[in-house]
Amino acid sequence: MIKILWLLKSKINSDFINKISDELELKVQISSSFEKETIYDVIILENLAIISHLNEIQKNAIIIYVLDKNSNVFDYQNIYINYYIRDLLLYEDLHQAILKSKDYLLKKANTISLKSGKINYHIIKNNILYIESYRNYIVIHTSISDYTLRYTLKKIQKKLGNEFIQCHKSYLVNLNNVICIKEKFIELKNKITLPIGNKYKQNLHNLICK
Repeated sequence: MIKILWLLKSKINSDFINKISDELELKVQISSSFEKETIYDVIILENLAIISHLNEIQKNAIIIYVLDKNSNVFDYQNIYINYYIRDLLLYEDLHQAILKSKDYLLKKANTISLKSGKINYHIIKNNILYIESYRNYIVIHTSISDYTLRYTLKKIQKKLGNEFIQCHKSYLVNLNNVICIKEKFIELKNKITLPIGNKYKQNLHNLICK
């Protein structure tokens, strides 16, 4: 999912957002108000004073600045902007800017960045098979390696999105890697089996069988 922060006076054109979503083949979530804990992929603004209020976690966002007819691009050379676009051609320019960033956005959408202690992890979501909880830690089991972090299942699930669902109080599973579901366990690729908790059984069946 691509998260866009829209900080313009003009209203959001839903048809344009749907078009971008189709061309990127990704869901697009758009917000018109800044939420401190949310990490945005694209930030579109027309007031550069806002940049100073964006916190450190937004440093990897693509910044798109909308110039009106009175703007002078040379006034903003000391501020890092990915794209300058024209107010009079807002949607045409915005379309080009986002499509030029397609590869970056696709890669970012499929990568989760986590920090545990002094270590930063960058893990490809598609490689994750399941996540196991053990006391105050989680173990992320991927097709390549395992990663142990001081984290909670609830917190990691929020970051991962809808492709990951809890099948047991101690396990999150990547739905894309599910082979079949039985009465008391779920089978994943690589012949991995995980238990199914009674609390999560119905929701799991609904999602897999829909």
